[in-house]
Amino acid sequence: MLEPNIHAMRGAPLDAEDKGALDARALAEVEALLAHCPAHRPTPLFALPALAGALGVASLDVKHEAPRFGLGSFKALGGVHAVIRLLLDEAGRRLGREVSAAELRDPALREIAATLTVGCATAGNHGRSVAAGAKLVGCRAVIFVPSGASEARIAAIANLGAEVRRVAGNYDDAVAAAGGACAAEGWTVVSDTSWPGYERIPRLVMQGYTVMAAEALRPAGSAHPYLPAGRRWRLRGRGRSACLAPRHPAAAANRGGRTGARRLPLRKPPRQRLDPHRARLAERDGAARMLRALPHRLADSRAHGIGLHDHQRGGRR
Repeated sequence: MLEPNIHAMRGAPLDAEDKGALDARALAEVEALLAHCPAHRPTPLFALPALAGALGVASLDVKHEAPRFGLGSFKALGGVHAVIRLLLDEAGRRLGREVSAAELRDPALREIAATLTVGCATAGNHGRSVAAGAKLVGCRAVIFVPSGASEARIAAIANLGAEVRRVAGNYDDAVAAAGGACAAEGWTVVSDTSWPGYERIPRLVMQGYTVMAAEALRPAGSAHPYLPAGRRWRLRGRGRSACLAPRHPAAAANRGGRTGARRLPLRKPPRQRLDPHRARLAERDGAARMLRALPHRLADSRAHGIGLHDHQRGGRR
């Protein structure tokens, strides 16, 4: 089913903070930072010529994110990037100077990292990324999971050195528990959704995902990127940055793919949102209007109807 984007703000310019977080300069900074992470490698873009032929299109490519940091997750970039940036910021504040990613292994930064604790709520993927970022820089991570989280997901997070706390209830209860504990203990919440007054860290998470899109969009290819929307915050990230179309757009069909910010071409390619027919998020909390909208501000992206795993088996946050 094809639904036109009828939102009044469609095509509106990015707000200054969002543009600064997702433009080409920001992407270059993220890639330079990740260059100092020994475990980081670009992930492959697989061509599917047989399926392209069956669909009657010239080419179809799929971005495969499972190898990223060895996490087997399409959300590997966001949490890792945010945790690294938070450490560099705190180190710069304490040392009174700018600190670069080249210093991540320096003893002075490791000492500072050892005093920091990051926390978040998750049902699997985002918490694994935050835990991986904490392990990389040497800080502590405390991850809050809902009671329905599987033992395998909990083990995957714990194997990265994080403390995992199971919360009685659903994902929203885990969010509340994480926020309460972090506030009480002086820890830093690394959430992938935002709310008024808490916007910078989710932007850092979103910045990390621009690398995924840049890798997918750099090869020349089709001028029709399909953007799986998923939860509202993920649509927000892809939809907003999609307004800055790539010079060489490629079809990036990827469950967690996000579009990267590049220089504007002479002609913006059309963009379509792609969702499974059985996806039920649009039925909750008036989200159908949001899913059609390509909304205007990243900062308004708090997803009130989380707990998608309650409605779609296998969904993980």
